[in-house]
Amino acid sequence: MASLSWGRTTVLMLLAPGFLLIGSMLLINPACAQEIDEIAPGIAVESYFDVASSTTPSQSGYGGPGHSGGAGDSLLRLVNVGNYESHTTTPGSVCANLYVFDDDQELQECCSCPVSADGEMTFSTINDLVSNPAFSSPLSVGVIKIVGSSGFAPFNCSSGGDGQDGTAGNLAVTGGGICIVSSGRFANGLKAWLNHAETMASNNPDFQPPFGFVTSTAVEQFGPAPLDPFEICNLSQQCSSLELHASGRGICKCGVGQ
Repeated sequence: MASLSWGRTTVLMLLAPGFLLIGSMLLINPACAQEIDEIAPGIAVESYFDVASSTTPSQSGYGGPGHSGGAGDSLLRLVNVGNYESHTTTPGSVCANLYVFDDDQELQECCSCPVSADGEMTFSTINDLVSNPAFSSPLSVGVIKIVGSSGFAPFNCSSGGDGQDGTAGNLAVTGGGICIVSSGRFANGLKAWLNHAETMASNNPDFQPPFGFVTSTAVEQFGPAPLDPFEICNLSQQCSSLELHASGRGICKCGVGQ
């Protein structure tokens, strides 16, 4: 089985049922189209957040006083609709692996949180998901990606950090330029919603009041985020680097609930 991307061909070798070995080599004549070769349906969801761009520029430079943008905390509501694929000690729990990117495509935080069947967990974006970024502070605008996994031993849905491995950094096994992905490692059934509070200003630094005012609030459901094996490998490798080498930085917090 193979898929093509710009400048590279992806080599996927079937090792055993549910396992993929992934490598890559350069193409002389690259394909001009890219197709997502989804590893399993329904295992990931994704949305954006903006908590402060009306007052603070984002990592990529958007926002600041006088700009339209986010104004205040966003609550992430995460629900396990009743998935019993988990092999953790808590029957029915699914591990929610969260990956928080800034708007410059850098992974800033990651963590793993067990959510029981028909359980709900509430996160404060400001306090739980963006307060401990690895490379920049403050973190005001970006993307939250959530990947469900079964959290089986030896990880049992744990957040790493300060030199310790965690689940979010081990969704794939990597080493020596090779990445092994098991489709049986993942679980679907996670649904998420995030509220947005935004101001509409004049995009003029002299706008009065300089902080604008909230003119809209909305609650948005996370959209499906099909993941191919390379994306799983990329998420795992980046998060593992934070867990093992960032001295405690880059690890987010689980919310309240179960």
